[in-house]
Amino acid sequence: MLIGGLLALLALAAPVAAIQAQAPRQTDLFPPVVFRGVTAPARYFYLAQAVIEYGPGAFSAAGSEQSLRYFTVLEGELTFTVAGKQASYAAGKSFSVAPGIIVRGSNEGWGSRARVFVSSLVPARGDEPLMVSGTGSSSPAPRVVCASRRAMGPLPQTIDVVQWGRRYDPGFATPPHIMNEAHDILHLEGTTSYEYVDGGAETYGPCQRAEMYVGQPGRMANRTAVPSIFFVTWLAGPGKPLTSAWQGH
Repeated sequence: MLIGGLLALLALAAPVAAIQAQAPRQTDLFPPVVFRGVTAPARYFYLAQAVIEYGPGAFSAAGSEQSLRYFTVLEGELTFTVAGKQASYAAGKSFSVAPGIIVRGSNEGWGSRARVFVSSLVPARGDEPLMVSGTGSSSPAPRVVCASRRAMGPLPQTIDVVQWGRRYDPGFATPPHIMNEAHDILHLEGTTSYEYVDGGAETYGPCQRAEMYVGQPGRMANRTAVPSIFFVTWLAGPGKPLTSAWQGH
């Protein structure tokens, strides 16, 4: 009798487990990457974000910028020469480049593409890249898949720069929460909704930039039938929590 009862319970539990296994979820494309104790260019500056794709064998010209730049490889493997030193970075690996430092990137693999997410802290005066003579790009050259630029500030002199990539399954929604720190979001694929407790809502699609307004409780969601992918760059006070749960009133 006991065994029969257990079997009956297991039979009932199996469909529940299957439903739970199929529940929409969020997935890290890469875990949060934190660059701590960064000296901001000024109280006011621009945050530029870009997803750059290197086809098989593609390489960029060598050049420098006056921006602080932060790189995280999204897929494949890329080789970067930074200030004359060469290193390879697989998906999920990150590094930073100081202003004025010469950088050149390449995809040494001939079988697949590679992509990198770049966040740049651009001085308010702007930043035209300076190319090194005689170091042209491949043909075809690496291409910018999506890019954004937003004025930021005022911000403290010292900040943490945090990069994060997320994928939302169709139907996924976060719990209500509050964004505590300055940030910008670059959407790569699909559609993501920002739904605020006060009834406001905004929707963003591929290659659009957005922010979930600091201090306003709400949720982020994918209300469509296809996955959504986006990348976030936070410019946070050192050690401060990026988000807080919202308990309601």
